[in-house]
Amino acid sequence: MTHRERLLKVACGEMVDSIPWIPRIDLWHNAKSLAGTLPPKYRQYSVEEIHRAEGWPLHKVVPEFLKPDKPEDIIHRAIGLYRLKEFPYDFEFSSEIEIEVDYQESDDESMTHVTYHTAVGTISVTHGVTAEMKKSGASISWVKEHAVKTQDDYHTLAHLFANLKLKPAYERFSKWKDSVGEDGIAVAQGLGIACSSPMHFIQKTLLDATEFYLHYHDFPKEIAELVEVLEPVYRQLIEILAASPADAVLWSANVDDMITYPAYYEKDILPWCRRAGHKLHAADILTMVHPDGENRGLMDLIPQSEMDIADAVTPYPMTKIDIQEYYERWCRSGKMTIQGGIPEMFLLEESTTRDDLKNYIDHLLKVIAPGTRFIASIGDTSPPNTDFDRLLYIGERIEKEGKLPLQAGSFDPVSHERLAKAGAKPEIRSQPRPADVSDKADDLFATAQQNVLAGDVAKLVDTVGNMLDLNFDPRQILSIGMLSAMEIIGERFKDGTVFIPEVLLSARALNEALKVLEPHLAGMQIEKSAKIMVGTVLGDLHDIGKNMVLTMLKGVGYETVDLGVNVKAENFVKQVSEHRPQILGLSALLTTTMPQMQLVINALEEAGLRNQLKVIVGGAPVNKKFADDIGADGYARDGGEVITLVKSLLEE
Repeated sequence: MTHRERLLKVACGEMVDSIPWIPRIDLWHNAKSLAGTLPPKYRQYSVEEIHRAEGWPLHKVVPEFLKPDKPEDIIHRAIGLYRLKEFPYDFEFSSEIEIEVDYQESDDESMTHVTYHTAVGTISVTHGVTAEMKKSGASISWVKEHAVKTQDDYHTLAHLFANLKLKPAYERFSKWKDSVGEDGIAVAQGLGIACSSPMHFIQKTLLDATEFYLHYHDFPKEIAELVEVLEPVYRQLIEILAASPADAVLWSANVDDMITYPAYYEKDILPWCRRAGHKLHAADILTMVHPDGENRGLMDLIPQSEMDIADAVTPYPMTKIDIQEYYERWCRSGKMTIQGGIPEMFLLEESTTRDDLKNYIDHLLKVIAPGTRFIASIGDTSPPNTDFDRLLYIGERIEKEGKLPLQAGSFDPVSHERLAKAGAKPEIRSQPRPADVSDKADDLFATAQQNVLAGDVAKLVDTVGNMLDLNFDPRQILSIGMLSAMEIIGERFKDGTVFIPEVLLSARALNEALKVLEPHLAGMQIEKSAKIMVGTVLGDLHDIGKNMVLTMLKGVGYETVDLGVNVKAENFVKQVSEHRPQILGLSALLTTTMPQMQLVINALEEAGLRNQLKVIVGGAPVNKKFADDIGADGYARDGGEVITLVKSLLEE
């Protein structure tokens, strides 16, 4: 049986001879090749040659975005359009659209600036790679300037995409598929970076991740106009994919119960996943989703999406759901096949020990019996600092112990009680009421609190104004009516019962109401809040986690300083010296940038500043072991946990 045949059978739920092992090593290979540090055995090997030498199937789910045949094949990356071998379609704009391209080179970055002139306006975007991205093995460029900057840009983009036409490019795709052959599945791509629907395309492609949620709330008509134009583009896409020679299509990527929160996923993503799934299944083409983050709120929705394979599934301890629960609810039930299941942290010496890896593989092989619908892989990828021997160890264990059917070991079905507890809303502790607050006043405080929880700017501003007219103490309005609500939001966010949009909208409502309160607070004796500074370390351009932490901390009353992304160690030192925060937060989403956290702490030591503040760390690949090893004072998984951590550190 060939690798391709085995993978296709597993995806369809058939029992094969053994569990496939298909690691993803492209980022590791990119970084090691650039640094000249590939293992001697593989010094001249390509990714594909390493896979074949080890007897592994080829991992061909994610396109090689930075390896186009020609530079112009990726100039439209910032509006989600590519001419790459993994895309079985091409595209063209009508003659009405004028396009200007400007390549900008410097020692620090290589950028492509593109301007689209339409009859109703102009759109400009910039994307490229930085020197640090290259070192980290980045596989896709960074969008430095997004297409949407104001609400008017939605109308211009609607005109731009109304002048777009997709067309088949089967010959190019078939040539690539032939190069993969029987060594793997050549997975075709949808629109953008596997944008599941028109709305998902807007979210992932056209504007900043944090801004999207505010625009989604504030500009529904403008966004709806663009969605309406994108819908026929998606219908074209589905027809082209269904007639293509693809075995499988990566239709949906980066779904996560925080970013694509359940209500949004069900309304704006799920219907298009089903539509694509029905059409592609009728053509005997498999569908894939890439849910590589937290999925507690989507555990029932994703299996309803008509997706056959869930790629890069990343379970506990890197996220909150154990592989046992994933297998029970997705695989054992016959709903989906998992490709993943082994968190990338187990490949890193700085995050886990060899015994940790051994114990995890022991656990994995016990709880996924009988082993059908499971393809062992890394969630999400093998980082550049991967201990390659650990990949070999996993492969040896899977080859030796992954013969099917597996015998059940410590498996016990996930109980309804456990699931109910996992999804239950947290118990919220009520805010103690001062002795001088009457029942009537208590009602107004409760109204203000509910306005914050609902993220209703107009109602909160009106409520605060009424309370001021009634001579309420501004300090009590702030602490009882507003900040207490953000503490509730923080607890609910931590427990997974509210999501990013609610947090952002509540924080915005609070900030607008503060503008009304501030003149009345001036001159009053108010306990000075602690100052907290947060930044994403050098080489890392991810900001949504950092932004959420800052939003949560500011929302409960702390003074915050945002240092941005890609911050050098010396700049952290400079800003700490200038602002004198009580706490410094370091964020990293990439395993390759985690070592920068140690460099920042060392730089603070050298500058004589380390003992003057607490340093906390966080981000998807970071854990408590790593935090302890580098000498950090604390670790928080998310914006909800960070509030508890900060309080405890400030009380020391």
